[in-house]
Amino acid sequence: MPNVNPKEMLFCLLRDAILRRKPDGVVLSGGIDSSLIAALTPKGMIRLGVTAAFEGSEAHDRAYSKMVADRLGIRHAIVEYGMDEAAGAAREIVRLLRTFDHVEIRNDITIYIAMKFCRDEGIGCVMTGDGGDELFAGYDYMLKMRERDLIDYTDSLIDKWSFSSSRLGTHLGIEVSQPYLDPGVIEFARQLPYEWKVRRSGKVLGKWILRSLLEELGFPEIACRSKEPIELGSGSESISRLLNEALGDEADDIVAEALDDGVRFWSKEQAYFYKIYKEIFGKVPRASIRDQACACCGAALVSRRMVCSYCGFSNGSNW
Repeated sequence: MPNVNPKEMLFCLLRDAILRRKPDGVVLSGGIDSSLIAALTPKGMIRLGVTAAFEGSEAHDRAYSKMVADRLGIRHAIVEYGMDEAAGAAREIVRLLRTFDHVEIRNDITIYIAMKFCRDEGIGCVMTGDGGDELFAGYDYMLKMRERDLIDYTDSLIDKWSFSSSRLGTHLGIEVSQPYLDPGVIEFARQLPYEWKVRRSGKVLGKWILRSLLEELGFPEIACRSKEPIELGSGSESISRLLNEALGDEADDIVAEALDDGVRFWSKEQAYFYKIYKEIFGKVPRASIRDQACACCGAALVSRRMVCSYCGFSNGSNW
């Protein structure tokens, strides 16, 4: 990117992507991705920032998101949800996404509840930070990759990624804006030099360009925040376990029944969600002889995606 300031270019690309959709709400975790797009949105456009957190949990997102909202002058709501709300959201997510992947469902519960609150508050378009980690080396394992490997891996993610926010939004009747998934932003990220993604001076940090922009915009506390999976930031990490505990001895029966169906769980936490899946859809469709089958549930793997959309098991990598 000769003679071009990458930070200025990304600022403009993200701002343009935001302005095209004109979101009036944002799912705000207080992390780097959602905080940056909130900060880049013209003042007064966002009417509501929503943070969902599991009741009784530490959920670090509460404090960080409040800080961002207060500094930007955005009305902020922290939606505390319990097991009843989580169970209801889980059933809707299983039905909508046709999955019993406990990691996917557990993470989506928080997003679903936040977006549902936005809809109920009259928000027409809600913004999410989907894609920031994938494009700008936001995951810890990416920081261990060599430059060429990171480029190839990022390209492979772009070719096969899938984010559930837009499907959840359609189901809820609310528009979803994902600025990082704008084609211009994606191409910019593909061409961005390695040193703007990964900083290897002192502590190794990913998403360096996003952190630098946040620093300049007056959010140093967010710029230095470590990556936290959504289940930690929102406190939802215990949901699968608690739901499974509610099954009691039935969980063992469900595991045995799944084995009879040719489904092997890669985590016992899947039992609760498999029960819902089977009630709604019946047995998992088996791969044909022409398809590559998931090693755990036997379903056909979608072309170029090695993570099973039914059970979430990683069947290897093709990047």
